[in-house]
Amino acid sequence: MESNLCPRCGWPTAELPGSATDSHRVSQGRLEYVRCLCGSWLARVDGVVIGATKSQSGQANVA
Repeated sequence: MESNLCPRCGWPTAELPGSATDSHRVSQGRLEYVRCLCGSWLARVDGVVIGATKSQSGQANVA
């Protein structure tokens, strides 16, 4: 999974409007959930995408 792009649509996560809807401190850094423009929810740790609700194939995608 490309860490700076949405795995469903390829949109650069740095260009997503707004801020994270939820953010938590975890042992690996700051975990946040953001909504991509395509509708997929992205899980990021310190800005790196670690999982998404939908991939290009339409299935859940978790790293």
